[in-house]
Amino acid sequence: MLKSHNMKTIVLSIIPELYSTKIAVSNLQSDNAKIIYQYRITHAVEDFVLCENIMDQLPLRRDAIMYQLRKDNIDIKEIQYVVAEGGLLRPCKSGVYVIDKRMVGDLIEGIAGEDVINLGGLLAFTIANNLRIKSFVVDPVSVDERSELASFSPHISLKKKSLFHVMTHKYLSKKYASSIQKKYVDLNIIFCDVNERSVSVAAHMKGKVIDVNQEFMGYGPMGFCETGTLPSSDIVDMIYKKCYSKNEILNLINKGSAISYLGTNSLDEIFKGFADNNKKCKLFLEAMAYQIAKEIASHYVSLDGKIDVIILSGKIFSLNRFFKYLSKRIERLAPIVTYPEDYTFEAMIHNVLQVIEGKINLRYYG
Repeated sequence: MLKSHNMKTIVLSIIPELYSTKIAVSNLQSDNAKIIYQYRITHAVEDFVLCENIMDQLPLRRDAIMYQLRKDNIDIKEIQYVVAEGGLLRPCKSGVYVIDKRMVGDLIEGIAGEDVINLGGLLAFTIANNLRIKSFVVDPVSVDERSELASFSPHISLKKKSLFHVMTHKYLSKKYASSIQKKYVDLNIIFCDVNERSVSVAAHMKGKVIDVNQEFMGYGPMGFCETGTLPSSDIVDMIYKKCYSKNEILNLINKGSAISYLGTNSLDEIFKGFADNNKKCKLFLEAMAYQIAKEIASHYVSLDGKIDVIILSGKIFSLNRFFKYLSKRIERLAPIVTYPEDYTFEAMIHNVLQVIEGKINLRYYG
C-alpha cells in the first residue's frame, strides 16, 4: 500500500502523443479521485527537427511539462507520485508497476519497438527522480493474456505481439460491469477502442484478453494515423525496388490512414469535414467503420459465440453517423454500449487510488 499524506494524495499524470504531451494533476482523497488541473502541451514540428529519434525528445518534453506546471502555479512540491501509461515493454501481466532501472533501460532500448508511448514512463521516472518521489506505469501496452491459439504466428521466425491500449480496455470493461452490478471476470466482452491514432479490438473472456490485434505497428483495422494491416508484398517492393529507408517505412505505417487520405488525424477537423459533406471524409469513415466491424465480428469465434456486450470507446463514437455505420453491421451479435470520451487520465488515477487503498498490489517489472 502507498502512503497518503494528510489524507490526500496529489498525482501528476502524463500522456505523450505524436506532437503533444497531455498532463493532469489529480487529488486522490478517501475513495475519491478528482482531476484539479489538465493541460495539453502542443509541440511544433520544428521543435523535434534536430531529434534523430524519439528518445531525443525526452528533455524537450520534460522541460515543457515543468515550465507549464510552474506557469500555471501548480505547486510541484505537493506532487507525491507521477504516473503514465506503460510503453512497449516485455510481455507482462495487467497491473500498476513501479518504474525501475530495468524498465527504463527497456524503454530506452525500445525492447518491443520504438514509439512515442515509451516516453510516458521515461518522463514519469525522470520527473519523479528530480522530485525524489515514486513513479508508476499502469497496464503497459505489452500486457499479454492471449490464448495459445490467438498468439500462434503464421511463421515460426515471426512473433505476433500483444501491443494495445490495455488500460482503457480493462478500466472501461470493469466500469461497465460495475454499472450492471456484475464483475468483469464474469463477462465475455468484445471491446473496441478508437483513439486519434489507432484502433484495437479485443475479446475479453472472464477477465482476460484472450485475443487482440496488434495495435502498435502491427495489424488490424486502420486508425486515424496507423494503417493497420498492409499488403506485405507492396512493403517489400518499397524497400527493395524503391529503396525506402526504415524511417520512411515507419512513417508509412504510423502516418497513413486519415493523414494520407485527408491530410489530418484531428477529430475536430474530420468532424467538420463530415458536417460539410466532404465526400473523401465520408468515404474514409465508412471504410474505417467497415474494417472495424469485420474485426469485431471475428471475435464471435474467439468467444465461442457467447458475447455479453460489445463496448465501443473513443470520441469518434460521439459522431452519430459513424456509430450507425458500424452498429448496423454488428448489432445482431450482442448489445452495444458506447463510451464516447477519453478516459485515459481517469483510468490512471483510478488504478493509483486502488493501490493507495490496498485493493490491488504494486507489481515489479521483470
